Amino acid sequence: QPMTADTIFRIFSSTKPSISVASMMLVDDCKLKLDDPVSKYIPSFASVKVGVEKDGAGGARELELVPLKRLITVLDLMRQTSGITYVFYGDSLVRKEYAKADLFAGDPTNAEFAERIAKLPLQEQPGTLWDYGHSTDILGRVIELVSGKSLYEFEKERLLDPLGMVNTAFYVRDPAK
Repeated sequence: QPMTADTIFRIFSSTKPSISVASMMLVDDCKLKLDDPVSKYIPSFASVKVGVEKDGAGGARELELVPLKRLITVLDLMRQTSGITYVFYGDSLVRKEYAKADLFAGDPTNAEFAERIAKLPLQEQPGTLWDYGHSTDILGRVIELVSGKSLYEFEKERLLDPLGMVNTAFYVRDPAK
């Protein structure tokens, strides 16, 4: 169909830069620091482990859970170096754990989603490797906790509306659209 002035586009991963900008606004407001551990805001991230594949009995691969060498930071979430991954690519044992977790079951809130992620192993040690994953989802939850608003409310008030992006949202709620 031809594009019109009211055509709606799905922007998918373009939420990653907008959420990073929103978090930098909180850094500018001195409410968030890039080197803050994520566990400062979401305590369950203090006890996450890294999944390391090892040869097990009979040559089968097994997942060994090892401690973090350092905590995940806000900057790790922004850079996608947290060790948090996605399930839709690769076939590592960690990604298989993500698949088994059925992360989106029941349409979880950001708070519930963050808690689900915190129960899963990391794909690699924080800060060691870029890995496209749910880091920005967790950063969105940090924004909620720091700002005291939902992620959308904060972005709408501080970023989207001031830029004139009044029709930008996470979902199309108007059935006519």
